[in-house]
Amino acid sequence: MTVSESVSNTRQNGSLGLLALLSGLGWYWGNGLTGDYWYLIWLAPIPLLISSFYCSPRTSFWLAYAAYFIGRLSWFVYLETVVSFLPALLLTLVLPYAYARIVGYSGRITLTLDAWYTVLAYPVLMTGFECLVVTFSPDGSATSMAYPQADVLPLIQVASLTGLLGITFLVSFFSSFFAVFWLACERRRSWFVYLVSSAILVFGAIVFFGMRRLSIQSPKSGIKVGLITLAEEKHHKNHQITAQQVKSVINDYAQAIAQLARQGTALVLLPETAFRLTPENSQTVVESLKTIALRNNLQLIVGLANYSQTQAHNTALVIDPDGAVVADYTKNHLVRGFERQFTPGKRVGLFSLAGHKTGIAICKDLDFPGYIRAYGLEKVTVLFVPANDFRIDDWLHSRMAILRGVENGFSVVRTARQGRLTISDPFGRVLSEASSSGGNKTGLVGEVSSAQVATLYTQTGNWFGLLNLLVAIYFLWRSRVKQQT
Repeated sequence: MTVSESVSNTRQNGSLGLLALLSGLGWYWGNGLTGDYWYLIWLAPIPLLISSFYCSPRTSFWLAYAAYFIGRLSWFVYLETVVSFLPALLLTLVLPYAYARIVGYSGRITLTLDAWYTVLAYPVLMTGFECLVVTFSPDGSATSMAYPQADVLPLIQVASLTGLLGITFLVSFFSSFFAVFWLACERRRSWFVYLVSSAILVFGAIVFFGMRRLSIQSPKSGIKVGLITLAEEKHHKNHQITAQQVKSVINDYAQAIAQLARQGTALVLLPETAFRLTPENSQTVVESLKTIALRNNLQLIVGLANYSQTQAHNTALVIDPDGAVVADYTKNHLVRGFERQFTPGKRVGLFSLAGHKTGIAICKDLDFPGYIRAYGLEKVTVLFVPANDFRIDDWLHSRMAILRGVENGFSVVRTARQGRLTISDPFGRVLSEASSSGGNKTGLVGEVSSAQVATLYTQTGNWFGLLNLLVAIYFLWRSRVKQQT
């Protein structure tokens, strides 16, 4: 190798390294926990996809792996808090491998088939992969790239048709279009016009559908609800040991609920595990909660860490204005490690509010679109969600819940310890919001829509994800056959 060749290779390697770094930073900020830089996810894959057309498969793989690994680091501290160090490390290493394979396969398909419709290769592979993750992961849809887009209201309306995977497809389609557009221009392909037309058609239709759906106004006369969580220290185990401590927490909640009742609320929602039930205090706590609901003439939903029986459960009681328990729901999907002491439930929670069919689910239940779809099939108008977040994920976890409402056409009311208190309508619009992320006492009063909006996703389920899986398999098979001929 000559000196000039060595210098050229060094420059090329430096350029590729810079490319991976820039793409990785795009993933890092764009796929973070706040949604602040949602648009960077649209841009981050473009240089990697373009490089897959020109680099060797090995180089393309490592570029994509390095970039996505940098991106996944934005989640590492959060994952370590939730699932401990080793599982967090495993996720941080494995997901970039899958992504790098997808980028490599996308480049191979585009070059081999050499047609305008290969613009679909990257989005169907990404969407197909997420479909598998959402279906089989014990953490549900938590890692989906769709969630940072949750505040982009015209875009997320597609979830009412396709579920959240439609958002993943559109974001990936944008990146793929510009990469394939680059290739078509560089190689002067005659199918250039079909490529551009497909992009205009797809995004034109999505913008039109999103704006049209958002033009539908929620009913002005809704149900007035109150949300309240005490300071985080009140929920800790060591603050609910003695009878006097439990009584103090009950009194604090009773005063806060009375204040909300004076503002005309029909229902008050407390957070997940607001009270710790034991065999000794169980009857006292429940009877006190019944008295509070009766005294204030409202429905009360309260989350309980129930250790009063042989098997512990993470539950939520719904108490009506007459002081009767009308629903006793047990959390179905538990946080691995954190909730190993609890036994999961097996059914949805339903009750009636002001003549409307409503539902209750707890925190991580909302990470599982297929499970929450059952509430859509029941035609609930509002889903009430006691929750407990990890502070760092306050925005993200609240928006995951809101997207379930868009998918199934119902409003979501969510009270979280160390998170967000939110009231959203069936279109994902946040009507009222407050933060308890600092561990502070937080209250919120607002009106929630009592309308139920029928959606295609509720009726048909994960049809879009399965379609993408089939198309992905076809692309992989077709490109392999063509390579061998």
